[in-house]
Amino acid sequence: MVTLTADGAEVGSAYTDSTGAFTAPVEFTRIEAGPHTVVADCGVRLTGTVDQVVTRSSGGQTSTLVILVFFVLAGIAVIRFP
Repeated sequence: MVTLTADGAEVGSAYTDSTGAFTAPVEFTRIEAGPHTVVADCGVRLTGTVDQVVTRSSGGQTSTLVILVFFVLAGIAVIRFP
């Protein structure tokens, strides 16, 4: 059994195969941009660094902006070409 921790919090776990290799998803409980040291403890402590990147989601704002620009341009066209 391998336990993965970062900043003192458990972020994942896995079982090793017959060669001692393992893969595991890492799930942080807090979203904090920057590098985080992940420690894999299975009797032997292994460390690695993960860069957590925070991006902004545009969601529905993009379509709202397109509609707003359309109406502004349509208004300008109506005023310039009566």
